[in-house]
Order: sequence, then C-alpha cells, then structure tokens
Amino acid sequence: MKTLETDVCIAGGGPAGMLLALLLAKMNIRVHVLEKQKNFDREYRGEILQPRFLQMLDQLGLKEYLEKFPHEKLKQGAFFVHDHQIGSINFQNVYSGIPYAISMPQPVLLQALYEKAAEYPSFELSFHASVMKMIMEEGVVKGVTVKCVDEEFDIRAKITIGADGRFSTLRRLMDYAIEYEQYSMDLIWFTIEHPEHWERMLRFQISNGPTCIMGSKYGNRLQVGIAFKREEWDAIKQQGIEAFKQTIINTHPYFKDFASSLTDFKPFTPLQSKLFMVKQWAKDGCLLIGDAAHCATPIGAVGVSLSCATAVIAADVIVKAINENDFSAGMLNLVQKIREPEIRKIHAFQKKIENVMVDSPVLRKIRPIAITLLAKTPLFTKIQKRMLLMPTPLPIDPQLSFNKQ
Repeated sequence: MKTLETDVCIAGGGPAGMLLALLLAKMNIRVHVLEKQKNFDREYRGEILQPRFLQMLDQLGLKEYLEKFPHEKLKQGAFFVHDHQIGSINFQNVYSGIPYAISMPQPVLLQALYEKAAEYPSFELSFHASVMKMIMEEGVVKGVTVKCVDEEFDIRAKITIGADGRFSTLRRLMDYAIEYEQYSMDLIWFTIEHPEHWERMLRFQISNGPTCIMGSKYGNRLQVGIAFKREEWDAIKQQGIEAFKQTIINTHPYFKDFASSLTDFKPFTPLQSKLFMVKQWAKDGCLLIGDAAHCATPIGAVGVSLSCATAVIAADVIVKAINENDFSAGMLNLVQKIREPEIRKIHAFQKKIENVMVDSPVLRKIRPIAITLLAKTPLFTKIQKRMLLMPTPLPIDPQLSFNKQ
C-alpha cells in the first residue's frame, strides 16, 4: 500500500475545508483535501451567505473574486403572515458597508475556492476519497488511511483536520466527546419556481401552522423549508402524500399548484435542525473545524459563515504550529479558544428561536403579534446585527489575506 506525505490532510471538501486548504496553500504549506463525493454537487447546503461571511471575505481579499461567480444579491428579508408583511430586515441598516446577502449555490462556491487553490502547487484534492482509519503513533495522530475508488493508501501528515461535517468520520474515529446538543426540529426543503410578483428576498412565513423559511435562489427558483417537530416528519409520511398536500397549501396558498402535482415525497429533503458543541476540538496532531466541531441550525442562515470563520482562524494557528514544529493539542486548541465564545452565543440564540418555531398551537397564535411588536423596537435591529455581522475582524496574520500588501 502506497504512502503519501503532506503537511496538512483535510477530511472534507465543504466550505470550511476548501477555504482552509486555499489559505494554507497560499502560505506554501502542503495540503491534501479528501472529499468522499465524486464532485462538489450538493443541494440544500448553505446557499445564503450573510454579510458576516462577506465581511470575512473582504478581510481576506477574496470578496471581489468570489462575486465574479454566479450569484444573486439579496438586499432584504421580511416576516409575513400570509401576504401581510409584519417586520423586515434591511441589510443596509444591518451593515452599510455590505448592504446585502448573497444567494450562491454551494457547488459554485466550492468550485470558486477550488480554482483559486489549484493555482498553488502545494494544493492537492482527491475526490471519492473516504477516511477508513487514523494513523496513530504513541497517541499522536500522524495521518489517515484512505480508500479512493478501489485503492487504499496512507496519507501521513503533520496535522490532520476533520472538516467532514455534522456526521464527521474523524470525530467518530477519534471518539470526540459532545459537550451539549439540541435537536428539536426538522426543516423539510423543496424548490419551486419563484413567484413573478414576489421581491427577491428572504421570507419568514408565520402562520397558525408550521413556520416556513423561503429564500430567493439563484436561477429564478424559490427554496422553501417548512419546520416540524423532530418526531412529526415520520408521522406525516405514514399518513401519506394526500394528507400532506393540505398542510403545504395551508402554509401558503402559492404552494397549491406544487402540492397538487405531488404523487410522493421524493421532492422533499429533510434536514435535521441540530446544533451541538464538541467539548474539545483538538487532540495531538488532529483538529476538528466547522460542523464537525460546532454544528449550527439553519436559523439565521449563518452556518457556513461560522464554519468558515473557524477555518480562517485554524489557518492562522496551523501556520504558527508548522513554523514552530508544534502539533500538540495545546497549540491547536488556540482555534477553539478564539472561536468558541461567539459560537456559544449564536447557539443560545438559535435555541430560543427554535423553541418559538415549534411551540404549542396556543403560542403559535400569538407569534404574529409578538413579532410585529418586536419589529418596532431597537432590539430587533440589535438582534439582526448580532446574528448577521461579525462582532470584530478576525484576529489573523495579514499575510493570510489576498489583499495587496
């Protein structure tokens, strides 16, 4: 069995893994990304990039580069009861420097990061590559054994990164402990044609039934997520598609034609709205980042932003670790020390919002009134800024940036 050598091996070619790989390659650090899928194609994965994500790209000098790729700018969001708007999010008020969010298919984002990283000879990526086991020496991670198509080989690395998502293989193989976890809701996603008379925006649909999240999607499509308590979806499927059609129509009348065309549940993709925090992200020679370490719910559409911010901090710490030849848990734990406080705050806020989204039928009736009143207070803007903006620039070495020095 052949053996490859690199400085950093990254399991997972999602946004966090690809951004980390790009930054390390720029710093002339050898990096090998392992992506278990055959390409970057994926759906219902973090297509809304909030101002906090664009702030981060601006700091890195990558914002203009990314905006050359297919995307759509969304300048506002709104809360609706039926077709009556009861509150709004104006990105100009959130942050005048970047007065919009971006809707970008995740395959486009990943391809953009890949093309930039591929400019550097120190970057390498393998598709169809699954981690089979860890390479351990005296309790220290020294790399992984990989199955790529029909071939198995070892990749030995100074640092091994788990950027392989909420169901992380590395987290399981290394027996990382979860500090806390919440899973109370599923979002059931589907995509339809965008209504011609609707503005391009993020819409939060409040009703006496399920709460609904809708986002204008690049390509004149509308991405819709309906929230149900975690035990409801299995019960809905058991009742059959005919019963579910009326639930969809009750959520919003525009869905009537879509509902009428349904013959089965194939158009729907359930996403577990789960959040958790790994107790200790780093072990000797190994580090978890992104959803593998701190999974967020879809509330606020900030998951990609949080994961990528951790990737940026990880790049900064890894550069220091390699320069100092220190790959210990103590060194790598600097990533968690910097990122954990903000993520805990976001998690706490998401828990509160989720409890409102899946509360009792009695409380559902008063939600429109409560949101209408809240939208008229300064607290509403303050909440938006906390979720959608980075509190401060990321504390990183300017050499990581692509801005002209």
